[in-house]
Amino acid sequence: MGSGNNISDTDLSGPVVDRRTTMKLLGAAGMTSLAGCTGGGGGDSGGDGGGTTDVPSSSQRGGRLKAAWFTGSIDVLDPPYISVGQYFQIAANVFNGLVTLKKDLTVRGDLAKDWQVSDDGRKFTFDLRKGVKFHNGTTFTADDVKYTIERTISEGAPAAAKLSTLKPVGDGGVVVKDDHTVELNFKQPMAPALIYLTRGPGRAATIVNKKAIEEKGKDSYKIKPVGTGPFEVTKHQVGSGLKLDAFDDYFGTDSEGNSLPYLDGIDVKPIPEPATLVNALRSGDVDFANLVPLQNVDKVEKANGVEKLSAPGINWYGFAMNERREPFGSRKARRGIAKVIDNEAFVETAYFGNALPDTGPINKGTNWVWRDDKPGVQDYDPEKGKQLLKESGAKGASFSILTTKSSLRGAKAMRQQLNKVGFDVSVEQVTSSTYWERYEKGNYDTTISGSVGDPDPDQSLYNFYRKPDDGGVWNWVNFVDDEAHRLLAKQRQTLDRQERKKVLQELEDHLIKEVPHAYLMHQDDIAAKRSSVKGFTHIPFMRNFHTTWVEK
Repeated sequence: MGSGNNISDTDLSGPVVDRRTTMKLLGAAGMTSLAGCTGGGGGDSGGDGGGTTDVPSSSQRGGRLKAAWFTGSIDVLDPPYISVGQYFQIAANVFNGLVTLKKDLTVRGDLAKDWQVSDDGRKFTFDLRKGVKFHNGTTFTADDVKYTIERTISEGAPAAAKLSTLKPVGDGGVVVKDDHTVELNFKQPMAPALIYLTRGPGRAATIVNKKAIEEKGKDSYKIKPVGTGPFEVTKHQVGSGLKLDAFDDYFGTDSEGNSLPYLDGIDVKPIPEPATLVNALRSGDVDFANLVPLQNVDKVEKANGVEKLSAPGINWYGFAMNERREPFGSRKARRGIAKVIDNEAFVETAYFGNALPDTGPINKGTNWVWRDDKPGVQDYDPEKGKQLLKESGAKGASFSILTTKSSLRGAKAMRQQLNKVGFDVSVEQVTSSTYWERYEKGNYDTTISGSVGDPDPDQSLYNFYRKPDDGGVWNWVNFVDDEAHRLLAKQRQTLDRQERKKVLQELEDHLIKEVPHAYLMHQDDIAAKRSSVKGFTHIPFMRNFHTTWVEK
């Protein structure tokens, strides 16, 4: 294979891709940061990397996990349409992918029990598990793989970006050989394909159920979807909470052959108020918090019977400025705004120091492409910033920052900084549902947003900065730039790691100079659990509970 990584078709074939080869794949996909975030061992549980070597006694199995989600509501659970990391943290417990990245950094089968790679990395033939059931009782077959991929591409879902090098589905891209054999054919060698086919945020082959979608309709399916995962959604009231029950016919087992999951179910409650969430965790009203409000991290660290879970922040956040609205259509104005923002002060005020200030989107966790010497276009320089604002005519402009209750502190900190330099900034707090509806439709002035959990630079940049009508499914700032568009395509086609590094750094330089966002920081991933919660493995931005139990 001509990727510069010396990976052969045999290396890529199943049923297990070893750690050394997986590390090469992660490098090609830009995901080497996972190596420092995962542990070793674990049974072949049919899960997605959250396995554990611990096995509970029969008396410890059962019971329900009470989980708090730091958000106002959980609006979408239909995998290819999820654009919010917290939503996928739940969906990952409901669905499976073709393969999975285990915590010991080996690629193993999930819905595929084995696979063969041929044609110099262009053809992937998957041998699928037999007897796998969807939550509605239908049997999983190769047709479901084709339907999932075809639906994702034809409907232009955000996850379709991962399949851009696949041949057209109807022209040999996906070939169903029989009920339990499916073939994927790419236009060019695609070593990272196995990484992109794992289950996770932004992945492309999280298998959905055609019958349920047709019977329920798209709107209903996104709230109560049907998958093959360890838990099924049995109740979901948006804004109030949802109930996940153990799926009795789940195919996964632990290292001793016991059926998974161990829990009877999970009760998920959205809690957008930081103090309320942490108090519920400390009192034992909830067993688990998917995110810890950063102003309360110290309280979690000091609480009896509570454990903080921390992992590197594989993300970026920035001040998003809607270029359809003035004065943000002016690059000079955006540069001026970036230069009057004190990132370090913002991180201390809004995030209590639990983030790394930065003026670019590539995070330090992606260590192979990270560098400290980024262009100084967005460096804090209030006098230069004020000059740019004056020259652009943006000085003293009035605008609002759209936010939710859970992000209110950051919005207020940003308002305080911008008002100090002469802007008239207000904060507009709305519900989570309203926020995402307005943000996606461009009905806002500014907001603080970014990539929540994408360890691959492609995942955290492509959907945000390609042109809105050609791949930029999350390009809600309406950034239209030919050079960024070209570089995004080039880095995806460059499989040699060193060459790709050069392209990505050139792309980051360009984004810093063009300021589609005023880049702010990379936030740490902090969750927490009661000490009674066992068997949970913290992988960055994933919250998988198939091997979790609550000690009685």
